[in-house]
Amino acid sequence: MVQHNEYLTYTLDYITDMETTDAFEQKLFIATAAVQAWEVKGRQPGLFDIAAAAGVPASDLYKYFPNVPAVFHFWYESLPQRYRLMVAELDAYNELTLSEKLTNMMLTITDMMEEQLPFVQETFNSMVFKNQSWHPFCKENEHLLKEIISTHQGLSRTAQIVLWDDVYAFLSKEFLHVIKFWMRDTSPDRQKTMALLDTFNGLVSELMTNRLIDKGTDLARFFWNEGLIKIPFVSPK
Repeated sequence: MVQHNEYLTYTLDYITDMETTDAFEQKLFIATAAVQAWEVKGRQPGLFDIAAAAGVPASDLYKYFPNVPAVFHFWYESLPQRYRLMVAELDAYNELTLSEKLTNMMLTITDMMEEQLPFVQETFNSMVFKNQSWHPFCKENEHLLKEIISTHQGLSRTAQIVLWDDVYAFLSKEFLHVIKFWMRDTSPDRQKTMALLDTFNGLVSELMTNRLIDKGTDLARFFWNEGLIKIPFVSPK
């Protein structure tokens, strides 16, 4: 019997809350066809171009999207969602270190972008990066990072206390800068991007899992309780 990792519970709950899997797959099919049509035309295709590329009636597009730009925004939004579905079935996922989980996420998403690189190079900055305060791709990455980090076994007590939503928002924005670096990286096999991810995610992992601050806090609490640290007008409980 296949044992699913703990992440699967979060994934299935998320997909259920978001929309049905069938609807998600149909939207992704249309969005992928639209991106491919963009690459063929060299510019944003119209409604009928997208319908022809997807092989569906034009009226069907409005069942899933309010307008043409929403189709392309959804393609970006779908990347973290697709990663959720992929990683949920990996039995060995729980054995990865936090740094490995974060690097796996970022590399997988950029690998999916690589499949439609001409579209990404032309649209990422104008569609996503300049609209990071509201773009669903950024929000989905923020949620994904929170799920990956908060469900990881081995976080320090201090990290569990200070992991506010602002931390995940910061990491999501930093990932956007990683993507821009990846797009400019001309090193063989994008080795510079790999080095950046290893360094960045290694630092994040160390901050989240290092027990040194926990030990320092425990020591300070001991000194305080034993009266070895004195602050004027304040008595230890």
